[in-house]
Amino acid sequence: MQFMTILALILAVGQVAAPRPQPQRRSVGNAAFAIIVTDPAGAPLGDVKVTMTGPVSRDARTERGRIAFENLPSGNYVLRFELEGFFSLEREVVARGGAPIDVKVILTPEPPPPPPPVPVIPPKAPAPAPTGEPVAIDMTSFIEKNYVGRGAGKMSPLACAAGGAATLIQVKDPLVEHTHADADEFLYTVAGEGSVRAAGRDQPLHAGTFMMLPRGVPHIIVAVTRSPLVLLSIKAGEHCSAP
Repeated sequence: MQFMTILALILAVGQVAAPRPQPQRRSVGNAAFAIIVTDPAGAPLGDVKVTMTGPVSRDARTERGRIAFENLPSGNYVLRFELEGFFSLEREVVARGGAPIDVKVILTPEPPPPPPPVPVIPPKAPAPAPTGEPVAIDMTSFIEKNYVGRGAGKMSPLACAAGGAATLIQVKDPLVEHTHADADEFLYTVAGEGSVRAAGRDQPLHAGTFMMLPRGVPHIIVAVTRSPLVLLSIKAGEHCSAP
């Protein structure tokens, strides 16, 4: 009977639940960094972003140039300091237990942006030199002196310059189709009657009529009376030589 009692006690003790293992607490170190950030003149810099990486990582911003990271495990850390208008800086620091480790950092200002370039004003181009002497002609006297008479037609140079030439044209027989490749031609009818055939149509001409023929347009000039068709022709753009 006594044996059975002892056996029952042994079985009861074996059924007692074993204690649960306690979770391991994360170890917290006893190292600390006391950080001071200034400019080259020694003035404290606030709002500097300080990023710490290493056995643990943290980030914060300075207040009046100071910040502290506490309860750090021992080990190697990298501290990065960033502030707008200053060059960023990295510092490697070893954390050990004991008194806080002073970390003093000086951030160098970035140079100001260069001033915008001064616009270069090109010098004024010199006025073109005169290309000839002014010309004035009494057209009535010039026509009388250079009258076509019984000829089929006549062209008499009036004046020319670097930008074009002026010619007196007297037409009796049709002036065959031709083209001015490098000049626009301006025609003013001085006397007589006729027409210009250009671009598939005929343009009547009589005293006082003005007409412009763009360069490259083929045209024919025809007189329609026995009297000559007298035209003042100015070719703009055509190179000329003085007669």
